[in-house]
Amino acid sequence: MTGWVKHINATKIIIIDDELVHDDFMISVLEMAVPNHMTLNIFNVAQAIDVLSNVKDDGEDDKIIILVKSPIPVLALLQGGVNFEELIVGGMGVNEKRSRLYRNLAASDVERAAFREINQLGVPINIKVLPSDAPMELIPYL
Repeated sequence: MTGWVKHINATKIIIIDDELVHDDFMISVLEMAVPNHMTLNIFNVAQAIDVLSNVKDDGEDDKIIILVKSPIPVLALLQGGVNFEELIVGGMGVNEKRSRLYRNLAASDVERAAFREINQLGVPINIKVLPSDAPMELIPYL
């Protein structure tokens, strides 16, 4: 994470997770992990749509890192009118619902469908674990 913060000179981290927003313990752990010069916000999808719909690309707003566990909230944000220049996929580990896509990346059938729909909406999706990695298009691995 530190590498990404420095790479884009981020001032804010927004985590979008409908369950995490209710977990006070995890929220406090995450708040302690965020560098002092940054702010952390944790929103559910509906809250994130409201907040991110008001971000303007005029150089006045914070540089934001948006973190999600899967492409499903990203699709909901896009459908809610939030725009993204690019979706960078860094790590989605294997679990009982997911099968391997590429190296450390795995996705369920529902997540694969969400990636396809995000791509159809015109948002480039790239695999890039570290800022120094060359981006690789995700779609061929679905």
